[in-house]
Amino acid sequence: MSTSTLDLLVIFSHPPLTGLRGREGLDVALVSSTFDQNTALLFMGEGVLQLLPDQQPDCLQLKGTQAMLKALPLYDLDQVYVEEAALLRYGLSADKLLLPVQPLNNVELQQLLQRSRHLLSH
Repeated sequence: MSTSTLDLLVIFSHPPLTGLRGREGLDVALVSSTFDQNTALLFMGEGVLQLLPDQQPDCLQLKGTQAMLKALPLYDLDQVYVEEAALLRYGLSADKLLLPVQPLNNVELQQLLQRSRHLLSH
């Protein structure tokens, strides 16, 4: 995990396909990155489920976030973190998620939060 100060940490803690929260959070992260802000994403709790491949938002007449997530590297958004405890809770493996992530334990999560100037929870 990098130790540089973050301008913005966008936190995703809600499950996928339950409204616009995920898309709005990703929109903010993409705009922030466009303006050269040091931005990172953190998926916690049910939010880690947003990183699962093969979601079918069309069944619910919703737009998914998978295309936006896959575009993160194009915006130099490569600091994507997940709560290690959430991965364990849901029986997930970091290497099976939609994009490369860095799992963080509780101590590392606290360090990430402390080095972030602004937090935005979605």
